[in-house]
Amino acid sequence: MDTEELIRRCESISLEEAEENKLSFKGRVKERGAQIAAGCLIGKVLHTRNVSTEGLRAALNQVWQTKKEVKIENLGDNIFIFKFGNEMEKKRILAGGPWHFNQALIVLKEPDRIGEITAQLFTHVSFWVQIKNVLIMCMDEEICTEIGKLVGKVAGGCMGQIIRMRISVDISQPLKKILFIETEEGRKFPVAVEFEKLQDFCYCCGCLGHSYKECSKYKGQPKKELDYGPWLKAMNWVERAKQNRSKEKWIPRMNKEDGVKSQEEGQKIVSPWQRTKALLSEPESLKRY
Repeated sequence: MDTEELIRRCESISLEEAEENKLSFKGRVKERGAQIAAGCLIGKVLHTRNVSTEGLRAALNQVWQTKKEVKIENLGDNIFIFKFGNEMEKKRILAGGPWHFNQALIVLKEPDRIGEITAQLFTHVSFWVQIKNVLIMCMDEEICTEIGKLVGKVAGGCMGQIIRMRISVDISQPLKKILFIETEEGRKFPVAVEFEKLQDFCYCCGCLGHSYKECSKYKGQPKKELDYGPWLKAMNWVERAKQNRSKEKWIPRMNKEDGVKSQEEGQKIVSPWQRTKALLSEPESLKRY
């Protein structure tokens, strides 16, 4: 039964019936309701197929590593309620997002108002956004915040080689793929935008929740000709550290037959110092790197 049908039926109920079938949300009931709302999140999995509650529960409890198991209940239409053991763990999970299930984004939020399910809007997700190629004259906290506002609502950030900001992004709109800084002389400088923990999204329209082959704007063009691509996905510091470690694990040796470096024939090195030591100990014929 949809909301409009429910309202029509309620209008036909007499005042006497309404008084008999009414629970006043006050006192002890209101206090208990506030406790429930404080310890839970509501979320929607942006997947075109129905999501298994058991599969979602198993995956998230393994990833979230909470002290008490998170209770997950299916509310229909891939909307779920997540009940946490305490409010601190709820806040940790909310701040650690975005989270995904089977490459699909989970839009997590605290329930709005009194928690009416049909009134919940799943339109905003907080991402760590990396802004690259920013001009030196723009490397100021206030100016960077103004740049970040072009992407969404800025909650904080840090500056360095890469400007990194926590931004609430409206996912009902296409993702920003590039920004421009215009000088007084009218020159425009492009600024790259990349999103951490960005999984599947549409390379055709730039929206989340479906793939490019499921997009109404897709006309069968090759994937490489689409307006968006995997280049919009940024590595976070954990992924970057893993990549750097993997690069340091191997030092290539020269292939004796054709002179081509082969990683398969490489010698395992665990640190830059050991790499240098290994090079110095190689025969002269193998030092031509």
